[in-house]
Amino acid sequence: MKEELYIKGESVDLGDSEITLNFKSNLLGDISKITASNSYTIKLPRTNKNIRLLDFPDVAGHESYMMRDYFNAEYYRNGVKLFDAKAVLISCSEDGFDVALTWGMSEKFIQLMNDDKSIQEFADMALPWNSSTTYDNGLVNGQLSHGYIRHNAGIDVDSNRDKIFIHPSVNCMRLLEEIASYYGLTMDWGSYKQYIELLYLPLISQKANPKYNYYFAEIKLEYPGTPNTVVKYVQTNMTLGIYNHVMGLTIHLNGSGNYRIESNVKTKNSANPIYLLIDKDNNNIYSSAFTYDGNYMYSFNKEYLTEEKDLYLHIDFQSQIDESYNNYIKITDIELNDEAQYYTYYPIGSNLPDISVVDFIKQICWLFGLFAIKSDTGVSFISVNKIIDNKNKAVDWSKKLVPTGWTAKETSYTFGDFAQKNYFRYEENENAKSADGYMVVQNNTLDHEKDLVKFPYTAGGDNGDMRAVPYFKWSEDGTTVELEDCGDRIMQLVISFDSQGKEDARLDFSDLKFQNRVSRFGLSSYQDLIKSPFVIKDTFRLTEIDLKNIDYTIPVYIERYAAFFAIISIKSQGYYSECELLKLL
Repeated sequence: MKEELYIKGESVDLGDSEITLNFKSNLLGDISKITASNSYTIKLPRTNKNIRLLDFPDVAGHESYMMRDYFNAEYYRNGVKLFDAKAVLISCSEDGFDVALTWGMSEKFIQLMNDDKSIQEFADMALPWNSSTTYDNGLVNGQLSHGYIRHNAGIDVDSNRDKIFIHPSVNCMRLLEEIASYYGLTMDWGSYKQYIELLYLPLISQKANPKYNYYFAEIKLEYPGTPNTVVKYVQTNMTLGIYNHVMGLTIHLNGSGNYRIESNVKTKNSANPIYLLIDKDNNNIYSSAFTYDGNYMYSFNKEYLTEEKDLYLHIDFQSQIDESYNNYIKITDIELNDEAQYYTYYPIGSNLPDISVVDFIKQICWLFGLFAIKSDTGVSFISVNKIIDNKNKAVDWSKKLVPTGWTAKETSYTFGDFAQKNYFRYEENENAKSADGYMVVQNNTLDHEKDLVKFPYTAGGDNGDMRAVPYFKWSEDGTTVELEDCGDRIMQLVISFDSQGKEDARLDFSDLKFQNRVSRFGLSSYQDLIKSPFVIKDTFRLTEIDLKNIDYTIPVYIERYAAFFAIISIKSQGYYSECELLKLL
């Protein structure tokens, strides 16, 4: 049998030992462990060609760029290319170079798994936070998005509305799309996308973000000769005020601070705008002309530290502004307030749970019983149902079996790292009913029970209310509202219609109880498979074409056992492959 390994498009010198390949399926193993296929360590002889291809990795004084990173490789068997791989140089010795291969998962998805990034980094935005904007049902142009969705916030914070939310919630599907876009890959959730789109993470804190700690306004003309502003972001200690200054604009800086003031203005003639800083008694504290570029463009950029409590920033234009240009003023409070304030902007990312991207994806998989497989442009997520439904497409391996006796080479009655009772749990909440669930494996030789999955979210159902996210409470004297840490949450959007046909969107936890999930979606079929598993190991004579065309969503049929099997793993060396297979119901 002829084996070839290519690095940087050039074949390496292989030793005498045959390469052992491990083909791994992610479809039926632990959902929380997404793994790639891999090779046993490959010993490359110490030839001049291999030394050059590996960029002289053990030459003192030379830093090989292949020493601490993955590099591209291709593996051929009998002239057939089985796969593209990522190779890594493990070690060097007098005997040669130890190299290992991984394949079967998108390179970009592997990067995602290896990165230590939080989901907080993928929602770098802010939403208007005031009484007129905090009720949009999380719908933007008919599409589900981040937004303010009704739920019980713990108290009646607005006498006109029944226990209305005032914190936004983050749509899980949009967050997944933002993650996929960052890594340049596709995540195909198939028919489950419609269910994931209904999942939201309610935000329970009020952390500020320096990026949104400023006042920004476009300078427009309300009517000829008189400037006005269109406010975009408003900082807490700055309020807009239009005063009786002819052709002028005034902004109230309500409180002391360290401000950076930036402005760009284009006028219709060369009359230079004047920047004035005055106190509440109209005394001029500071004044300066804008910098002029010679083409009616004026700019200003200065930091100013003040201890005054009430200041007014006034720009006297002295000339009509040119509205064809994006005239603006931006004032940043350099000293950040730790808490975002109502009537400003609510930062999304800094208030999300601090959960890694990988853990977040795994949590979504557990909720629906989904498994990751490689696709042409990224990764697809499918359920066990897919394999079962593909029985009509099964590949017949009957004649490829190499019998070792009257039975399989090895038969076992356990699969994966399970106990008899395998629990799915949420964070404990003394005010909530249990939302845990479990899957059963009928094998008395296993440990009695174990926690299979534990979500970082507090279960809903506070005091029996499945729509409650009680992050507010009254102070002991009942005079002020206080923020309370009620734990990170995940909830589902439920849309109903009133008697007039008006849409009402609310967040609800009811359908996210784990026992509901186990009895529905892909977890139901998954439990059926692991409840009474029958796993065999047998030797097959698989050709390079067989290995090249492995599709873990397609079961194999073996006439000797009169049964269909899902592929768990294949260990291939030379002409023979040892396969681990799980019998389908």
